[in-house]
Amino acid sequence: RRPTSVSPTSLSTMKLLIKPRLQKDKWSVYWKTSMATRTLTLDSFELDVDPAVVTGKQLRATVAAAIGLQPEKTLCRLEGFVEPWELAMHKGRELDDDKTLKDLGVEEEGSTIVTVRKVLVAEGWKIIQEDDEDSDTEEGSTI
Repeated sequence: RRPTSVSPTSLSTMKLLIKPRLQKDKWSVYWKTSMATRTLTLDSFELDVDPAVVTGKQLRATVAAAIGLQPEKTLCRLEGFVEPWELAMHKGRELDDDKTLKDLGVEEEGSTIVTVRKVLVAEGWKIIQEDDEDSDTEEGSTI
């Protein structure tokens, strides 16, 4: 069962409708950029939160845990990927990490929050230059 509360002790909680998305980027190790993107729509669910206490960052972490994704801080970045791993939006505006939902204008019961988690799928190869001494052939050998 998914966790349904970020702040269970508060008396001023409200329900949010969470619409999670999973964005899969096919990441070229050679070109160091996304070569293709596919976004999957996951099942929506409700979440009880206290808008005066919960921040955008806390909300994203709770949603990630609820849908079974590993914490953002444990993800491994590929070379060239500098974008944020996650984002949460309300009425088309991204929610700031350190502001509470109330400060961000999320105060209506049943407000819809769209969250996006990016997943990198590494593709390609990269040549690693090493010393020439590791060669399998020996120059100057006689037969």
